[in-house]
Amino acid sequence: MRVGLFGMVLAFGTAAATAQTVTEPQRVKPADAGMDCAVIASENKAMADLITAGDPTRTAGQAVAGGTANVGGQLAGAVVAQSGMFGAFGGLVSKLTGSVAQQQVEQRLAPDAAAQQRAALARDRQGFLNALASAKACRADDPSFAGNALSADEFQRVAGLGAGPAGTTTALAPLSLAQTQTALAEPVAPLAATFPLQGDLKLAGRRYYIAEFRVLFEVGGRVSANTRAAYLGGNNYGATRSTIRYALAQPDVAVMQAITDRAWADFQQRVAAAGVKIEPRANFVAQHGEVYAATEPATTAAAPVTIDQNLGHTERKYMVFAPTGMTLHSRGFAGLGAGNLSKRMEFIKGQMDGLSVSVAVNIAALETSGSGSSLFNRDGASTGAGAGMTVVSPPDGVVAQVHADSSSLRLAQPVAVPGTFARMREVGGYDTTKDGVARSMQILSNMAGVAANNSKTVDMQVDLDGLATPRMVLQGLTGFNQALVEKLAAIR
Repeated sequence: MRVGLFGMVLAFGTAAATAQTVTEPQRVKPADAGMDCAVIASENKAMADLITAGDPTRTAGQAVAGGTANVGGQLAGAVVAQSGMFGAFGGLVSKLTGSVAQQQVEQRLAPDAAAQQRAALARDRQGFLNALASAKACRADDPSFAGNALSADEFQRVAGLGAGPAGTTTALAPLSLAQTQTALAEPVAPLAATFPLQGDLKLAGRRYYIAEFRVLFEVGGRVSANTRAAYLGGNNYGATRSTIRYALAQPDVAVMQAITDRAWADFQQRVAAAGVKIEPRANFVAQHGEVYAATEPATTAAAPVTIDQNLGHTERKYMVFAPTGMTLHSRGFAGLGAGNLSKRMEFIKGQMDGLSVSVAVNIAALETSGSGSSLFNRDGASTGAGAGMTVVSPPDGVVAQVHADSSSLRLAQPVAVPGTFARMREVGGYDTTKDGVARSMQILSNMAGVAANNSKTVDMQVDLDGLATPRMVLQGLTGFNQALVEKLAAIR
């Protein structure tokens, strides 16, 4: 009776799945221009479901059906166990029967060619959705935020760049110093976006110099999520872990240095155009000294300088650059620290000061389900990573700091730079569902009545477009420069 009921349930589930019609995903739809961040997130989730359904490895649908088979198989085995036919071995027969049944169902429910093709189409659309979310500056920590409005030209730029046939990748222009110099030689309009600079720079009535102009470029990182194993009502729920690691194959130091030098020249030009009086660095330091000694080198081809930002489930690695010939201040866990206290007092009395400027450019848009219990998150841990450029505060959170009294400015929110500039592609990783030894251990766990744990790591390489990347980075940096210069010009 129980086995027959299970057969009816399984048959009904199969029939329902067969009857379901799935619309083929389109990379860009006419109505996409009107989507807000909540709709984009919903669409992204739908694409993720299609990608999962078309995964030739164990899918969510297989897990559900396989789990049902396990229950049914154990019901059949339970009859044997209760009959006493095999004595103490009855319980083992029950669990073994369930595991075999689960494996058989999983094999029968492998995705067909149509499901795998839909998954390829869904990946293309998901790439567009990630770029659109980045362009609209959608916030994972604020679902109510609708996103920045995009003009028709901005939307078309996001929609058009990087488009190609489903499952294929378009060619990227090679990233080179010559290509970058050509791109940077042309006029670049500042990013037409609001840079939410918060704080205050107490420079009124003071003579000051720019002590450092620091630009941080993201070159890699990781995003992770996990769920803890749980037990309730006789059911075990295994732990899951998902991790994505990404990195530039070979960061081009010469290209990043050229962009930094161009951004510094742009900042100086905007300062002059706004009529802001800033003292020459070398002359000022030679006459008055400095609160913070600038003795640290920035990145060179021979000696890269990197710093890490760890926010728990997300980690980013940055290369630190400064204009050619400029040295930087040393920083610790507390930022610039106390510096030279006697010189600080001398600066305050003499109405003098120094100003440090720092800004970072991210190349990845990251998503994570965070951590929690498998009891409440039956889908398991999930992570996402896609190309998305944003201008952000550096890891210490300060984009401009006055030396004498430590007043500062912060960038309250990341500012998205719309456009497609990179491709992220899978180059390796590890998946317990593809590991024969791990699968064997999972079967043994199931036989012991314990849910199996699953872990998946994906390694991705970031390929940058040699034409789009330099111009988009400079567009974001010039937008930041303009916002900062306006703050400086407003000081009286």
